Amino acid sequence: MTAKQKQIISAAIDLFSEKGYANTSTKEIAAKAAVAEGNIFSTFHNKRGLLEAIINPVLRSIFPTTAQLSTVTQPAPYKSLRDYMYDFCTERLAFLKANRQVIKIFVAEIIYNDKLRQRLIKDFPASNRYWLQMADNLDQLKAQKLLVNWDNIKILKTIWSVMGGSVLGYLFFDQPIKTATLEQNIDTATRLLAYR
Repeated sequence: MTAKQKQIISAAIDLFSEKGYANTSTKEIAAKAAVAEGNIFSTFHNKRGLLEAIINPVLRSIFPTTAQLSTVTQPAPYKSLRDYMYDFCTERLAFLKANRQVIKIFVAEIIYNDKLRQRLIKDFPASNRYWLQMADNLDQLKAQKLLVNWDNIKILKTIWSVMGGSVLGYLFFDQPIKTATLEQNIDTATRLLAYR
């Protein structure tokens, strides 16, 4: 990627994150990037192409490749459900913090962009190593009678339900996710998902 292309992407991320995709013009992006507006069109063809250049890496990185797998997905028995929840939530939170602006754009766009939403559903990693290892860990926790015996998708939806408010507050309202809040969310998810 050339220096100009990096400037354009950086400017677009800043502006899309601040104003939203629909409220940002290519003229504003060009001005912020200190390039001619034609550079956007010659490289990305249009504003949608620029958005896709920003979002595509997010789609690929939401579910890490085998080389990026963290301790959360390593096949080791956890001593408690809370230990697993802590590792899982802190690892995903670190990813969120490292990619805040782009994830904010992604989340905002997925609400309004049916094509992007369908692509995420289609690309959901049924065979992705990350998802398979996570599913294996959840199944191990069920076998150890630490985790409720629900479908893994339902378990992940429950975790998202608990963490989602904090994540959305962080992304859209500049509310920090404090350690106490994270711990409270982890404790709540652990109580909801504990084996009964």
